[in-house]
Amino acid sequence: MVRFFIKVLITALAASLATGSGASAQDGAVPENLSEALSVDLSNTIPITNFDFLEGVWQIDSRHQRSRMDDDQVWLQNDLETEYQILLGGLVALNQTYGAFNGRPMHGFMMRTYDPDIDQWTMQWMSRGYPHLTEQVRGRFRDGFGEFLGTEVNQGRTFAMRFRWYRLGDDHAYWEQSYQDPDSGEWEVNWMMELRRAASDNTD
Repeated sequence: MVRFFIKVLITALAASLATGSGASAQDGAVPENLSEALSVDLSNTIPITNFDFLEGVWQIDSRHQRSRMDDDQVWLQNDLETEYQILLGGLVALNQTYGAFNGRPMHGFMMRTYDPDIDQWTMQWMSRGYPHLTEQVRGRFRDGFGEFLGTEVNQGRTFAMRFRWYRLGDDHAYWEQSYQDPDSGEWEVNWMMELRRAASDNTD
């Protein structure tokens, strides 16, 4: 398994260096979208400039909309676990995520690679259910939080997609995914994860 992920890492690093710059993050202060589904207060975050703070094992409270961009306000909840590794002095951040997702076992792998020449992170994802390493978003850290943009096809429609990362403490973090309404231009959050460092990995 370790050899497999090392092989994936080397292949994707080469691909990342071969591709040019993609979507870049937009400027903006920390938004005031206090999540009703998770009740996460983002008004007092700790500024971050990279993913180093995530190294270790985390428990995830994951909540996502049952159906996206169609006024469906039903949220589904899943408990997951993820482990982050920081490699090459912070240029690479890997994590594997396990658990039951909507009643089915899942095992996913995310790779984030940083190009310091253009100050840009590229994020790629694959899973046992979808065994194809696929780029999702690109972006950077600004104003103390991370913002990353890309596109995703949902129900046959292509949407602009945004990831945002926030650090809420040494052992507490928050991630959200949004789609942009092509008509209004507004962003709609459809997936949120509140992360708390596992007790066995607590830094306190």
